[in-house]
Amino acid sequence: MNNFDMTLEECRDIFDTIENLVVVDAEGKIKYFSPNMYKNVEVIEGRPIPKDVVGKHILEIHPLSKICKVLEKKKEDANCFYFTVGVTNVARIKPIFRGKKLVGVIDYDIFTDDKAIKSFLDKAVDYSIKGFLNLKETVNTIYQLSAKMDRVKYCVSDIIGESPQIVELRKKIHCISQSESTVMIMGQTGCGKELVAHSIHNISRRRGREMVEINCAAIPESLVESELFGYEEGAFTGAKKGGRMGRFQMADKSTIFLDEIDQLPYHVQPKLLRVLQEKEVTLIGGKKVPVDIRVIAATNKNLKEMVAQGKFREDLYYRLNVVEILVPSLGERRQDIAMLAAHQVKRLNKSMGKNVLDISQEAKDLLMCHDWPGNVRELYNILERAMNNCQGETLLPSHFGSFLSDALFVLNDTTLDSLDNPLEEIRDRAEKEAIEKVLEITQGNRSKAAKLLKISRTSLYNKIEKHKIP
Repeated sequence: MNNFDMTLEECRDIFDTIENLVVVDAEGKIKYFSPNMYKNVEVIEGRPIPKDVVGKHILEIHPLSKICKVLEKKKEDANCFYFTVGVTNVARIKPIFRGKKLVGVIDYDIFTDDKAIKSFLDKAVDYSIKGFLNLKETVNTIYQLSAKMDRVKYCVSDIIGESPQIVELRKKIHCISQSESTVMIMGQTGCGKELVAHSIHNISRRRGREMVEINCAAIPESLVESELFGYEEGAFTGAKKGGRMGRFQMADKSTIFLDEIDQLPYHVQPKLLRVLQEKEVTLIGGKKVPVDIRVIAATNKNLKEMVAQGKFREDLYYRLNVVEILVPSLGERRQDIAMLAAHQVKRLNKSMGKNVLDISQEAKDLLMCHDWPGNVRELYNILERAMNNCQGETLLPSHFGSFLSDALFVLNDTTLDSLDNPLEEIRDRAEKEAIEKVLEITQGNRSKAAKLLKISRTSLYNKIEKHKIP
């Protein structure tokens, strides 16, 4: 009996209403790709998607798709969770059979974002309270989901901003996340190097296992070797029975993030070089253990200069610096300050139980005037301080305390119309006054002044010359 009486155009109209619908054949080639799926995949992949995708393999267009797993297993994935680029969505992926023969797979979203999931769960809880629904199994599922989400510390969507530098940074992260190459992340303190490392890992093929993090500066020199590479039982006096697994072994099948790599002791560097070259760890005691890892390193120092000074091995530098990512300072992307501030205020509202809805224009102007030597970390710290002082719905200059008082003085006493470039000149005047006051405090000691201002002596000397400070 034939119950099908629709034209192809009518079928397409129906398909177009289904959220993020994808249909592939038995070989994984796309047969249908809904219009809203284009934008979704472009966000996830960080690159434009060609308009005509029909006939192309799904992994060519969407490498993070889980359709191929269903094709391989020939079993439905009824609640497939995607955690990519800050988007949490739930899809249903079903194999299509003609008789017993697999002819394709259909993939469509059940929930498209966190709000939709929460709305559903709220209704489910309401039904449970009324006695219409047993939520025991659902609660267990939620616990499992929460555990997964807790492991995702940062993702690409946490990189806030629309400046050209940040747009390019996100594109580069998407591009290199699918490779296995070693990555070197460089940037000033507080600019977000750790965030970038997590973002790379969490959209990589290794995202199923937690990334192992090590701050090389935080480990005492005497313990670095055993902490990183582990040891065998009896390797030295006091060695733990059964030996100890090092961080590189813990990171097997995952990613290891070596923060402040410039602080790695020189005598340990050859062992790291061997791990990178041979893909094996030599435990203290001599045993060699193969490891499958991807290494991401980060530094706020100029490693080339350290190589020239004999403080860092040249061969290790080139092994680490296969893919280079330079994270811009906040001063290099000032247009992102307002967006970053709004994002942080929203987060702090949630964690502090506040209801701050806006930042006054005067306060925004003052934030734009600051040099931000501590970068995003400093901005977030200052905003948290202001939020603690705010009892209303708007952050005002007064809530920022002494931090912005000098800049506020300059702004109030300046006739903006008389300036050719108001923002730049206000910032310069505030900077000059700050340096003069600190030099007064240190009785002209420039080394102490540089430390108080948290800038290098060279930077201070340049600013003194720039502002013609005697």
